[in-house]
Amino acid sequence: MSVVITREDLMAYAEVDYVIKHMNERYIAKLPQNLLDFFETMKDPEYKIHIDPHKPLQNQGLRKYALEIIALLHIKYWCQNQERKEELLEKMRANQEKLEAQLQEQFSTDNLFKKTETTSNSQTLTEDPMVTAYSKYTQQNPDIQDYTDLRQESETEDLTETIEESVSLFTKIKLFVTKIFGKKTK
Repeated sequence: MSVVITREDLMAYAEVDYVIKHMNERYIAKLPQNLLDFFETMKDPEYKIHIDPHKPLQNQGLRKYALEIIALLHIKYWCQNQERKEELLEKMRANQEKLEAQLQEQFSTDNLFKKTETTSNSQTLTEDPMVTAYSKYTQQNPDIQDYTDLRQESETEDLTETIEESVSLFTKIKLFVTKIFGKKTK
């Protein structure tokens, strides 16, 4: 399995590295050296960070991913009070559940089909003049075959009928091409 690290991730690592380097030494000492090395090597060296030390981090315009990493570092390494850790983890779980509920509601199959039904109803109410002109043109010209009504066929069609139709369609296309080039088919 491969992991893709985007430019946004590299910028977030640079922000985390900047925040860590400007913290008190006692907090830096609690972090493992390999984690510090990771942020140092993976950060975007060209990304310039501007943080005001007199404002809270959430008001600095940091990337969401950087704030998430800092929150995890706080829970894992800096928070000494077990009750506070549990409280923070519970908030994270509650936020995750809210997010999942929103996504479920937004992408539920019922809502998706309701949206498509309403859009298809509105489309039938206002006919597109290009579609109307196309359908009139295809009706008047016997050389053009319109296959748009094929979508309305029943779904209980047998597989052999589908294969026969595709063969006949292929045959029709072959005859049309040979007709254009004036060659006879065998």
